[in-house]
Amino acid sequence: MLRIFVVLILFNSSDLLSNNKGIHGFFDATKNKNYDLAVKIAESQEHLKLKNHLSLLVNLLMEKDAISNHEVNLEIGLDTELNFIKYLILGYQSTFKDKQNNLEAFKNFSKAIKIADELKEIKLIRAAHIAMLDLFAGEIFIGSKQYEPYLDRFMNIKEDQTDEALIIFYKLIFSSKGIDNIDAQYYSNYKKLDSIFQDFSTTHAFYPVYYYEKGMFYKIEEDFNKAEDFFMKADSLLGDSNHVRHFRNKIAWQLAYVYLQKGQNEESKRYLNLSKKYSDRLREQFYENRLASFIHYDEDKFDSAYHYLRKSVDIEYELGYKNNTLESSILTVQNQTDKLKLDKLELETSNVKIRNWAIFLGTLLILGSLIGILIHKNTKRKQLLAEQEKTLQQQKVSNLLKEQELATIDAMVEGQEKERQRVANELHDDLGSLMAAVKLQFNSLEASDKKENLETFAKTESLIDEAYGKIRAIAHAKNSGLIAKQGLLQAVKQMAEKVSIASGLNILVHDHGLDNRLENSIELMLFRIIQELITNAIKHAEATEMNIHITNHGETLNILVEDNGKGMLVNAIQADSSGMGLKSIDKRINHLHGTMDVESELGKGTVIILDIPI
Repeated sequence: MLRIFVVLILFNSSDLLSNNKGIHGFFDATKNKNYDLAVKIAESQEHLKLKNHLSLLVNLLMEKDAISNHEVNLEIGLDTELNFIKYLILGYQSTFKDKQNNLEAFKNFSKAIKIADELKEIKLIRAAHIAMLDLFAGEIFIGSKQYEPYLDRFMNIKEDQTDEALIIFYKLIFSSKGIDNIDAQYYSNYKKLDSIFQDFSTTHAFYPVYYYEKGMFYKIEEDFNKAEDFFMKADSLLGDSNHVRHFRNKIAWQLAYVYLQKGQNEESKRYLNLSKKYSDRLREQFYENRLASFIHYDEDKFDSAYHYLRKSVDIEYELGYKNNTLESSILTVQNQTDKLKLDKLELETSNVKIRNWAIFLGTLLILGSLIGILIHKNTKRKQLLAEQEKTLQQQKVSNLLKEQELATIDAMVEGQEKERQRVANELHDDLGSLMAAVKLQFNSLEASDKKENLETFAKTESLIDEAYGKIRAIAHAKNSGLIAKQGLLQAVKQMAEKVSIASGLNILVHDHGLDNRLENSIELMLFRIIQELITNAIKHAEATEMNIHITNHGETLNILVEDNGKGMLVNAIQADSSGMGLKSIDKRINHLHGTMDVESELGKGTVIILDIPI
């Protein structure tokens, strides 16, 4: 049975090898896009599997559609040449799927190249490289030179004018798809195009491609009249075969774009609809929706423009253009290959280590036991030292926390004492002098006549009202109980409202994102800081308007306080170490691990910006 099996394998292989001439003719036909001849060659094959696989391959190249009615088993077998064709089929199927799988296409075309190299069949090597270069040419953008090894190899094995034309086509495509701009090589390659096609018949299948590339050149040069002429020529040379509909789709789209640039929007729409008629894949719908967006935008139909732009973006994400590029696919394959090499190296290294240990195990047994005892003792000693170090560290941390707690209490007591001193100064300086004036006014009543008494009474009443207002303002400013009940924002708003009534300083509070409460101690300290800034504006800035912006950015809280007062010299104020001025506020902000910026000019007011992490 084994001998019969081997004989059958040899018979099948020799049967395929005897069809080399037919296979070579098949790939010459597909290279020249002579698909009718390729179909005839496929149908003429006596080997049933070869016939079915060649028929499926030519159908893929004509229809550019992964869906096929051919029932073909694509499992890899023992027939090398048949496997070569299978890998080409699998690669083109991955390329022509609605959602391209560039990684699978690259893998399968790479395997086809490997088999062709093993067979040393130039025709097959050339066909596999054309497949790989077509895959690269289908990319939207080309940001690297990963296509170059395949293009260089193809240039080395070229044999006729068709290969020359293909090479110049590939060079034009690759040099025009740079991410940043058009490659300088593009113009050099374009100059060679006309000379190559002097010897081509106008009936050759490449002639529409030739005119299409000339149209692309003038489109890039923004000579849209010439671009229109060449795209029209390309379209006129296409026959009525179904396999040219994808090329018609490309030409119609380019004409729609050209007419848009020429300002002929109705013609642009007509050719865009024609492009849609020939499209049946998501990739083509992506381009059509994007161009429709441009047309509607040019007509100031912004809702429609956004609608089509949104559709094109959705298709872009569905196709995975951001992550499914050929460059990323190649990097994935390279990473997998490198990982396999590394795993193999690690396995070999591991085997060497095991062998060495087996050789020296007996000799090192006693020495290993002694070393084990020493290591055990050393480990115990290190554990003891580690525990002692841990205890000392815990004591240091405990002492540090106690010192910080004491420092916090001292700072709190010092702050409360300064606050009391400030209130005493306010009462002494403002209310003391005011009440003295009241006393003098009443004393003057005894020395005045009746008419003067009326004026004196009026002035006295005004002074008493002023004193009452200041007492209420100080009382409200000292009240922090509202913070615990309603939070920072409400406390600042109510303080601003009351201070505005009492002092004549118009204060507006703006908040953004303060939906949740902060920690009570933070809210209290921020309230005191804002309170201090308002007091400074009343006492020193002579401001009439103040804006307070409180914004929650998620991880930080931003407070911006600006007034229209007389301004100040920031450096001079910061250098002053007395009182509860900016330096005191800066210390509080530093305590909260925040930052404070002061911007001020004389006569132009002051802006203070606080950023506190929350």
